[in-house]
Amino acid sequence: MSGDLLAEWQGGSTAEWRAAWGVPLVEAYASIGSTNDRALELAGGAGNAFAVVIADEQTEGRGRRGATWHSPAGSGLWMSTVLPGSRPAPHVTLLVGLAVAEAIEAATEGVEVGLKWPNDLFVGRRKLGGVLCESAGAAVVAGIGINLRPVAVIDRATSLETESGNLLPASILVGFIVAALRRRPLEGAELDADVLAELGARDVLLDAPVDTDEHGLGTARGIDASGALVLERPDGSRVRVVAGSVRPL
Repeated sequence: MSGDLLAEWQGGSTAEWRAAWGVPLVEAYASIGSTNDRALELAGGAGNAFAVVIADEQTEGRGRRGATWHSPAGSGLWMSTVLPGSRPAPHVTLLVGLAVAEAIEAATEGVEVGLKWPNDLFVGRRKLGGVLCESAGAAVVAGIGINLRPVAVIDRATSLETESGNLLPASILVGFIVAALRRRPLEGAELDADVLAELGARDVLLDAPVDTDEHGLGTARGIDASGALVLERPDGSRVRVVAGSVRPL
């Protein structure tokens, strides 16, 4: 993966950040196509669980289903980390989202983070960031994008600076995210009752009318143990949404 590799980032060497965060490897770039692509390359190496790739700018950042993720220089935290384990459970994105929400709240004051199924981070009605989990073979990585400063070109978005009144250094937030990911088990056949309760408390779509690509109109009724969104259709029947976009009405 080509990119402008940095020896120092945010006032410290990558070796110093590696030690501070307790991870096996840190790569920092001034600009790179996609941190997820580079992390997938690293994921094949032994001992690289929680290796971190960070960029000040992504030129080919992406969201779900190939959507463009705007990652301009100096505006946010654009990072990817190698997840432990051999393959992602269907709900791994939700678990990563919970960990990131906890990390943001621990690192800031007065900011409450909600989750929009399956991968968006919200504050109120505005998008703060997102998670993109991808796999190649047995390797799994989590791409995490968080708006730190306001970006005028992104509609219906917010930033941590806007919500908290302070600019949080990206290096501080990375440390909180890595710690939160380490605390949270990311594998398992189903989401347990405690996790489902956490998701329910943060679910910005809960009981809201929505339009889904997969099943059309209905009311969002939470997330089930498999990580699917439960949709109640106008006739009262319920179906599981497992793919496509969901738009609140």
